[in-house]
Amino acid sequence: MTPLPAEMLVRGSSFCVGSQVSAISLKGKGWLALLVGIGVRPGRKGIPAAPRFDFQNSQVGSQAVIAARDRMFERKIAVGAGTLAGMVGMGEHDALENRYTPRFEALLSESGVVVGYRRDRAGIDTGLHLFAREERTSKNQDGKPYWRALAGRVWFQLKGIHESTMSADKFRSADHITITVDSEHLKFWYAAPEPVYLVVYIEAVDLFVGTDVRELVERQWGQSFYASMRERNGKVSVRVPTTALMNPLRIAELVDHRSMRIDGPAFRGRPLGHRMDPLRSVLACPSADLWRRIAMRILQVHDFREASREPSGELTFVRGVLAQTLLWQSPALAEYGYQYADDVRDEPVPEQIFGRTFIILDSARDRTALSDEEGRALDGFLNKAAADDASVAVFFRGHDLSGTGGLWRSTLHESVVGDRNGGWRQLGLEALSSLVLTATLVYLEFAPDLDWENPHYLH
Repeated sequence: MTPLPAEMLVRGSSFCVGSQVSAISLKGKGWLALLVGIGVRPGRKGIPAAPRFDFQNSQVGSQAVIAARDRMFERKIAVGAGTLAGMVGMGEHDALENRYTPRFEALLSESGVVVGYRRDRAGIDTGLHLFAREERTSKNQDGKPYWRALAGRVWFQLKGIHESTMSADKFRSADHITITVDSEHLKFWYAAPEPVYLVVYIEAVDLFVGTDVRELVERQWGQSFYASMRERNGKVSVRVPTTALMNPLRIAELVDHRSMRIDGPAFRGRPLGHRMDPLRSVLACPSADLWRRIAMRILQVHDFREASREPSGELTFVRGVLAQTLLWQSPALAEYGYQYADDVRDEPVPEQIFGRTFIILDSARDRTALSDEEGRALDGFLNKAAADDASVAVFFRGHDLSGTGGLWRSTLHESVVGDRNGGWRQLGLEALSSLVLTATLVYLEFAPDLDWENPHYLH
């Protein structure tokens, strides 16, 4: 009798099993059903028919057949229903995940639109396109709820902890939960251009806790994170604070996150979120209210700590401390064109203010003089600045080299601060434009309301 190869050959009701087992003729539909159940298809093209032998008269014998069958069972090649139980099904962790994932996405949907990947290949479970809750006036002049889409998304990786692993008492007494994640995933989440949160569901207390992965990494590793990960492969343990509850209020606060394109031209190695040249682009004159809000926002993002504010006519006198250096270059003094293609263009001299600062905001358009009231208030303000040895800066709603700019130069030159070392600084629309374009968050905040008189673009 000729031995057959170590593969199953089926034609009709014949089959072969084992490395050197002869073909056996097996009668009955039960054996054929068993073969079909393990993935063997009878009558496949290209498979030669096995020789037929009568089971009772074959030299193999019933014991050999039983032994061969048992080996198939042990290898999980075919066991009917038993094999299917090992191939498909759902465990406790899957059941838990099926419960908490839709609940968390329902929680997210209160603050935006849930988004996700069609295939899980980025180590991220779900996401949220952020929307801001506002009111829009209807035809009946009453406020109707309105959701405004924001330019930001937040992503979430979800984990679950069974009640048998962490009890309610154990959760309440712990200050953090330790979770094991893949080190490559952690590096990916940390460097992602949009925020990624690691969120843990605690079955025992039916709560979600979560934290921004960037904050998690900086709290646990600081600036040594990448160095710590260089020699590490596989899993790494991270800690999620138990106080960081992911409830509707916390998720609503995620609107502070922003997304920004950084694939455009950079300015001195910094992505700006736009293509305009900060040294050669000038704002069209905004309204007095918008101009004032932009100027104060520029001061605020440089950590200006306001002490007092007093209006007088179209002037506003603001006193405080600049905790970060306010540095600018005015496009009014920049070289715009090229004499030759490879020429280096002249740039404006950098100017700055820092520390105790007295600021004058002049919202007038095309000012030619100060009123008596404004003049008296200005004299008193400058005398206090000189007594405090504070910096003085005037923001005005006109071009740097305009008549308004000339008026302020002559006025301050003749004042008590005119002879001081360093004198004063003044910022017209050109200087303000440069500050807006280099303070990316300020630009993104005001961009829909800004018009540009003279835009130039980076390449």
